[in-house]
Amino acid sequence: MLKLKDIIGLNIEISSRCGAGCPFCSRTKKVRHYGGHLITLEDFNKLPVSLLKGLEWITFGGNFGDMSSNHEMVDIAAYVRSLNPDVIIKGYTNGTLQDEVWWESLGTMFSTGEMVFCVDGLEDTHAIHRKGTDFNRIIRNMKAFTRTGGLAHWQFIVFKHNEHQIEEARQMAIQAGCSRFFIIFSREYNETCQKPETLDVQLKSDIYQSYQEKAIQNHEFARCKPLSNGSLYIAADGTVHPCCLAHCMYITEEFESFDFIIPCIEKYHKDINFKTTLLEEIISGSYFRETLKKSKTNAFCMMKCNTYKKEIKKKLIVKENLLK
Repeated sequence: MLKLKDIIGLNIEISSRCGAGCPFCSRTKKVRHYGGHLITLEDFNKLPVSLLKGLEWITFGGNFGDMSSNHEMVDIAAYVRSLNPDVIIKGYTNGTLQDEVWWESLGTMFSTGEMVFCVDGLEDTHAIHRKGTDFNRIIRNMKAFTRTGGLAHWQFIVFKHNEHQIEEARQMAIQAGCSRFFIIFSREYNETCQKPETLDVQLKSDIYQSYQEKAIQNHEFARCKPLSNGSLYIAADGTVHPCCLAHCMYITEEFESFDFIIPCIEKYHKDINFKTTLLEEIISGSYFRETLKKSKTNAFCMMKCNTYKKEIKKKLIVKENLLK
């Protein structure tokens, strides 16, 4: 049975809202209604203090939203820091929401950890993929964040239309105070956002597939995240899951071989929301027990969570520069 003391990491979708319209985002693939949810500071206070004090890391990521669309993010990060000064705080953002003052305040909470700013090009190309975002505003917000000690990483998804701008973007990352600049391939490509021509594109799905086959050949079981690295995923609607993919599958149904998770979530949905049910009861309850058992031999779980995760993570990065 999973217990709170087993959890050292938390991936939390603090908001399901976003100011961008990226064409390959999970937001475009919903088959179930999933509206504009927020985890407020009042909600966050329902998480056990003992859990937050014992965390080694907390990531403000998510499947459908951008953490900067939650105006209470600064207060939530400050609350986490007050309970656990040494916790590593991470975040992912397109950086286009909120103003410089807000980002300066947030930067003080990220002196240990990282904020990944997803910036795919320069002023003339960035919004081709990150539709609805303002490049110049993002750079101002990034500089405000680093100005107060926040550790910023620039993630650059490479396409045909921006591959010639990689070095200029890297130089701009240095000027903005970033500590890391790295390039990844897109999960998909289309006629507008085409594959780069100067790089040998490896799709994420193909990389995972090759390691799934290796795991099957070696007769391995999947290593579900709560058991393998002691982490949980909390969606913006308050539901708690072993990983972000479980919740994403429930909303989008885009992973065919992960189909066992849908009836499982439907069966226990009313019992797995931390806003109304104690977190310890959720992770020791039927939903987690059933999911952890079935995940061991599920093909999708074996592809995403196997002993080769660290190798896969390295392969997903095309090029990396540590800037400091």
